[in-house]
Amino acid sequence: MPPVEAGETFTETRTFRPEDVDQFAALSGDDQARHTDPDAAGRRMVQGLLTASLLTSIGGDLEVLASRMDLRFQRPVYTGQPLVCELTVASVDPRPDGGVDIVGDVTVRRVDRGDDAGGPADTNQAAGTVVLEATVEGIIRE
Repeated sequence: MPPVEAGETFTETRTFRPEDVDQFAALSGDDQARHTDPDAAGRRMVQGLLTASLLTSIGGDLEVLASRMDLRFQRPVYTGQPLVCELTVASVDPRPDGGVDIVGDVTVRRVDRGDDAGGPADTNQAAGTVVLEATVEGIIRE
């Protein structure tokens, strides 16, 4: 893997489906009715830690061994809502073993559509409703 530098930004996009919520509920035991029963619009609330898995996907791509995650959930996420997760590397510090300590700032946004009728989402837009903010720390080993 190429070196990671402070200031770099990495992105993951995802739209969770009811099947994703069901699988996470079975795995985690978080099967509250809010996750299993659709709301009036037919949507299901996505578990917070399933939403946070967007940042673990980026960490996996970067081969980061997480040591700390400070998650701040801002708003609920529902199935069918496109999300964009951006991790910006705040610092990279060399370790004596040849690896690096990395700190990143994360923002997960719900991609706001131009209409509520299910129009196409622009997953490249920086704007959107923030649903999760986080600071993450980890190690990238050599």
